[in-house]
Amino acid sequence: MNPSLRWKSERMGRPVSVALLASLLVAVSSLSGWCGVIAAQEGLGLRPLQGDGGRRKVVRRESGGGVADKVSPDVMQLIRKVLAGREAERKEAEGKLLQRGLRVVPELRSWIRQVSGNAEKIEIVLRKILRDVSGGQSSVELVSRESSAGQFFEQKLNDAWEHLRYGRYEVARRMAEAILQLDKGSPLRFLCRRLIRQAKEHKFKKELVTRIDAGALVYEVGEKPRIIFRVLNKSGKQARFEVRQGIVGELFIVFDRCLFDGSHLTNSERVPLRIKSRRADVVLRPDEGWELEIAYELPKDLPLRQVTCRARFRVTFRPSRWEIEGDRDGNIPLSSEETEFWVIPPGKKRKLEDPLKRLKLALLLKQDEDIFIASWLCVWGGKKDPELRSRFHEVLIDNLGDIAPPRKTFFYEILRQSSGMQFKSDTEWAGWWKEQAGLKSGS
Repeated sequence: MNPSLRWKSERMGRPVSVALLASLLVAVSSLSGWCGVIAAQEGLGLRPLQGDGGRRKVVRRESGGGVADKVSPDVMQLIRKVLAGREAERKEAEGKLLQRGLRVVPELRSWIRQVSGNAEKIEIVLRKILRDVSGGQSSVELVSRESSAGQFFEQKLNDAWEHLRYGRYEVARRMAEAILQLDKGSPLRFLCRRLIRQAKEHKFKKELVTRIDAGALVYEVGEKPRIIFRVLNKSGKQARFEVRQGIVGELFIVFDRCLFDGSHLTNSERVPLRIKSRRADVVLRPDEGWELEIAYELPKDLPLRQVTCRARFRVTFRPSRWEIEGDRDGNIPLSSEETEFWVIPPGKKRKLEDPLKRLKLALLLKQDEDIFIASWLCVWGGKKDPELRSRFHEVLIDNLGDIAPPRKTFFYEILRQSSGMQFKSDTEWAGWWKEQAGLKSGS
């Protein structure tokens, strides 16, 4: 071959190979993008239509009966009951509509068409609100979302909220993430992100169980309560969290003081949860736990006599970052359920191991301080023990006739705190208790 011709062919081959390489790169990137879209479509349960024949079958299946010119008054009344009636009325109206079957379909369609026409105006206002919240969308773009695609994504978002409501947190999260992937300019993106956030929070709270315990239910003034916070990994996977600056959350306490003179004081405080080291990385294997004893002292100004207190407390656990086998989120707090302990004067703990029994004896011996303390312990204990609450009401109401008039105000207040009822005479309380006893025997 002529050397000059060989040189030209080599020069022409280089651009061609470069062009082919660039085309391959574009194809690969396009394929990866489509993979993300396909994954998002699968998250929403999308499936391709099977040709025009399948589409025609769907149309024929959904079309049954026409649309009436107007809705008759009796059908309109049944619709109103279904929408705004009481539970019994709603079920009755729904049953009557079901009995009519296909005969009522044209009137129902007519009503839906009338309502949807008015709803479109309100929906435009709704989209403007979403625009103000999420930003970046013009009113034209919002109105254009009246298309079937926009309505489809809204329906899928509603479905995701239902999954969240029924505890299917991972399904709800994937659906919201798929909407963000498929509809990047959606005015629903703020709601999608909020749903994703809530799904993560519920999932973490289900997989990482937090609880707080007191060493005892009753403490005496001057004792130091023992409060222990625990985290248990129930995810079935390895979990870890990081602690920076030595603080992992806070203890929130509400302190109710009930004094013998009738005064009632309530105050609250927040105490930081600190660990000994400023920096720590904690790894929890499945079913493994981590605990922290919280340093807390009772208020210094508590009197030694004629006082009873109730401390209600919970913990918000907020480490620097959580991670459960790659699923990480650095800003989700875990809150424990509320628990409590009670504080009484020194030397009273053994006498009040059974507060109702002590109350009966104190009423017989007319020991006012023990009546006061035992009554409050019965009120608090009765919050979780209906049987104790019922027996406490019976003891107090049966003894109202023997109580001196100046002290009856206290007994009425104690009964109000325990029962939620507010009467101001022995007769009213006796009548109420007789009514409660009748209801209990009837059931």
